Amino acid sequence: MAHRDMSELTRVSFRRNELVLEPTIYNAATQILVGLIAADKLNASNEEAILKKSVELALELAIHTDNMMDEEGDSRVNIF
Repeated sequence: MAHRDMSELTRVSFRRNELVLEPTIYNAATQILVGLIAADKLNASNEEAILKKSVELALELAIHTDNMMDEEGDSRVNIF
């Protein structure tokens, strides 16, 4: 369930995590959806599932980013 206050932030619960969403999460979900559309993964029969997957992937990215920042602090992380 999402809760929005007067700011640009939205609070949601996702897979037992309380997330505060910034507009960048929405942008990430949009970019993921655009990529799936470009890869011809979207059609009338799977539209709802693809929309859901785009948002889930954006939220997972946010969770992993937060976890990395918690583990590594402000230091730069080279994962490659």
